[in-house]
Amino acid sequence: MFTITTTIDCYLLPEDGAAAKQRFLDHLQDPHDMWIIAYSFTLMPMIDEIVKNSSPPGMIHIYLDLSQSRGTAEKPQVQRLIDAGVEVTIGTSPAGLSFITHTKGIVCNDTPVPWCWEGSVNFSESGWMQVNTAMVFNDKTWRDNFVAQFDTLRDYAWTNERADQLMKAPPSGVTIGTPNAAAPAKGGSKKAGSKKADSKKSASKSTGAKAGSKKTDATKSEKLAAKKSSKTKPTSKKASK
Repeated sequence: MFTITTTIDCYLLPEDGAAAKQRFLDHLQDPHDMWIIAYSFTLMPMIDEIVKNSSPPGMIHIYLDLSQSRGTAEKPQVQRLIDAGVEVTIGTSPAGLSFITHTKGIVCNDTPVPWCWEGSVNFSESGWMQVNTAMVFNDKTWRDNFVAQFDTLRDYAWTNERADQLMKAPPSGVTIGTPNAAAPAKGGSKKAGSKKADSKKSASKSTGAKAGSKKTDATKSEKLAAKKSSKTKPTSKKASK
């Protein structure tokens, strides 16, 4: 946790959607280093602006949620960014591969104070018309912590989720560590639990079937014994003779 003291311009969407969207797009022309962490990344004017400002390379750093980047709308746009030389890392959360990246934030190395964007609005066409929030402010402490988290996420993804990357090689500055063996594969925990449950169900059915079979055999034996007994036992009428 950390604390910042600054002045914040606040937008409540959809009422402020048009103004917030325009301010967002305008700042993508920023000539300074820029870091972006995003869940959805499909806003075409945003993609166009980033591609247009992709030179010199290495100025724009993007971290995108894995689940969204695999979608039919987003995947070709991500590839378009990479083809233009933009650094894009795809990943989940260091808390576990089944958790998403849900931040919608940007920081830029503006001078004299970094420019920051944070909110709930997705970087998509419909996000500005939904009920969302957006905040714009300038703060060095926020920039420092945001970039530090970005670097941690990027290192984690290139270490543990290398197969999900569309870039051929890690970006400059990435530290490849030891893969986190403790992190379950995506959906692995659920599958394992399912198999275990299926095993228990099968065992229960098998036990129930055996029990039912034993009960049936016992009933048959009892009926057979009763039948034999009735044949051999003299009736009360014969006894009186």
